[in-house]
Amino acid sequence: MTLAKWGGTASFVLAAAYIIPSMVYLMGDLRSALGPLTYSVADFLYGPAWAVSLVTAFWALRAQIGNGTPQRMSWATSATLFAAAAMIVVACIRSANRQYHLAHPDLHLEDSATVLVVWTTIISGLIGAGWHFLGWSLVLLGSAGWTTRRLPLALSAMYLVAGVMAWLVYVFPDLEGGVVLFGVVVSVWQGVYLLQAESRGNHASAQVVV
Repeated sequence: MTLAKWGGTASFVLAAAYIIPSMVYLMGDLRSALGPLTYSVADFLYGPAWAVSLVTAFWALRAQIGNGTPQRMSWATSATLFAAAAMIVVACIRSANRQYHLAHPDLHLEDSATVLVVWTTIISGLIGAGWHFLGWSLVLLGSAGWTTRRLPLALSAMYLVAGVMAWLVYVFPDLEGGVVLFGVVVSVWQGVYLLQAESRGNHASAQVVV
């Protein structure tokens, strides 16, 4: 597959990675028969799958923009990689903590206020950092798309709005839900755009051959 098709596919995976883990963490039951497996799948989607999909989709969008804003896209690349790394770390810590809880039920760690405070602080801080770096990636990507006109202007505007919101999640955690919603919409939109770009490229190639 071409980079555009990979990016389009990754964008739809990214949309699923925004939705499914949030539902599991909100409504899941770790003590059920399939609880540990369900949470492990959620961790995989929230961390590695989200990170790989984000980077793949970003590279496809960067190829669409071209060399019009090299400095901004270089900064955006760094921010994207930092965001991906932060979310992988979050998923790894969540998984390790859960496995320890399940392996040592006699410690009753879920009843310790100190453990819960430390756990919540570490995870919230890392998630805030991941969203902040994602915010920079989206703002720089939206700015480059708007300047070069190589991306749809409405999509570029959505990147800017979502990016500004993601910047502030570490200060206002309640914004995370809005960023997730914007993330789903933007991911589906850019997935459709990249797949259409693939179709346009194939059509143009066919015309050249004819």
